Amino acid sequence: MTFCLSLDHATCLFLWSFPPVISCDFTVCFCLTALCVVVSAVTKEVVGGQVTVGCSFTLAGNNNKYFCKGTCSGGDILVETNGSKNVSQGRYSIEDKGDGVFYVTIKNLRKSDSGTYWCGVERSIKDTYQEEHLTVTDDLSTTSPNTSSTLPNHVSGRLSRAGMMNLSSSTLTNKL
Repeated sequence: MTFCLSLDHATCLFLWSFPPVISCDFTVCFCLTALCVVVSAVTKEVVGGQVTVGCSFTLAGNNNKYFCKGTCSGGDILVETNGSKNVSQGRYSIEDKGDGVFYVTIKNLRKSDSGTYWCGVERSIKDTYQEEHLTVTDDLSTTSPNTSSTLPNHVSGRLSRAGMMNLSSSTLTNKL
């Protein structure tokens, strides 16, 4: 268990190890394997359309940014900046505003695009993440309106090395 003191909900300022305890607060987090999930946003879109996701991180102006589906390792990374401000890779693009805010667009949506995505910022010690959920349907009129949670949505740590954590009914569960 790692104790994480975070002032911006995205970057751990101090880390200490403790026995496994899971509890999150907006300024102090006890997080399993140094991952802290505080939110997740849900977006619903139509097949054939496009979606743009806004990602916001503090102190990330010149850092590399990326967008992934899955564990954020190797083939899971769909598009990344690698020092550029605007990058397109197939149906995916990143527009980096340079102030810690970047936008990811997915074009020509397919039902198979439904799932959990992560906006990521490369850090010298641990990358930070923002979780996004996308549901692609044939017709939005048959589904409920777009929803999102009210908490901040950042994660720190390498997802591929530490497992994934999900926020479900105010409970954190570890998925290996």
